[in-house]
Amino acid sequence: MIQNDLQLSRKEREEEFRRNLVLDAAEGLFAEKGFDGTTVSDIAVRSELAKGSLYHLFQSKEEIISAILKRKLEGVWEKLNRTINEPDLTPLQKIRGIMGHKIREFWESRQFAKIYLHELRAFHGPPRIPMIDEFHEQFTQIKNKTRALVGQAQEAGELRSDIPTDTLFDAFTGMTNGMILTWIDLPEELDVDASIEQAFDLYLNGAGVKK
Repeated sequence: MIQNDLQLSRKEREEEFRRNLVLDAAEGLFAEKGFDGTTVSDIAVRSELAKGSLYHLFQSKEEIISAILKRKLEGVWEKLNRTINEPDLTPLQKIRGIMGHKIREFWESRQFAKIYLHELRAFHGPPRIPMIDEFHEQFTQIKNKTRALVGQAQEAGELRSDIPTDTLFDAFTGMTNGMILTWIDLPEELDVDASIEQAFDLYLNGAGVKK
């Protein structure tokens, strides 16, 4: 019985290894050629698996891209929620943490970021990603929690109260997403930490010269 359990465990590990081979290969191809420009045969060749073996692991390209997004985004959502729920941080510190996590995660996974930002368009059209509803729900939760933090920072005197909360939230979201879009193709030597600090300072203090 122990031997069978060990064999099953080994099989599970081998299958997980093959799944990750497929996901890594597909991630690279989707970033290079796009979802529509990539075939299942392309993925099988790059992952060095027979096409039949690939279909044993994933039934379609849509299932593959869903798994790629889930693999990465679950970690991002976990970090964002941990920051949002950290009791020792002020609302403004949490907002700063959210910006930092988002920018750093996408910078460190620029190949994934290209897929994510391209396929994000599909969220507004006919759904082709099986887990689309779950993704929508997670995005909405993070967005609502961040907007609430902006309001809390206003109440605490950390952000201006003479500007509508939605305006401050939209400015924060626009700056964060804009940095992600701009930095995807930047060189490796970018000082990410310093750039995040500059971006947050720009959000807080603006670009004008203080006299």
